[in-house]
Amino acid sequence: MKSKLAGGMSVVSVPWKDTTEEKRMIEKEIGRLVSQGLSADRILILSPNRREKNCLGEAGRLKEWPLVDFTSGERGVKFATIRSFKGLEADVVFLIDVRDNTPVCSPADIYVGASRARYLLYVFHQEG
Repeated sequence: MKSKLAGGMSVVSVPWKDTTEEKRMIEKEIGRLVSQGLSADRILILSPNRREKNCLGEAGRLKEWPLVDFTSGERGVKFATIRSFKGLEADVVFLIDVRDNTPVCSPADIYVGASRARYLLYVFHQEG
């Protein structure tokens, strides 16, 4: 992708073949950002699906970082569905589980999810 967020960095497009690879790539990118000094608390993972129905499953952690609901007030990488986070913003957004031609992944849903990022947006999408 060649898009750029206003005042931010270029959008990072991350293709994946299967959900195992997608989860591994999410963990790798979180690790890279944290190693560069970004607090994991500033990262939000957005999915069109609830946690139990996406590549993260019921995981309570992504490697050493807690994965917490964005409403919990707990420290860690935040998680929300696209629709539950509508109207809110986060510094860094990982938009995951993006697939073509699925009812929960409409162009409007992708727009809403992508527009939640203040500074940095990653889009993890199925190769196709």
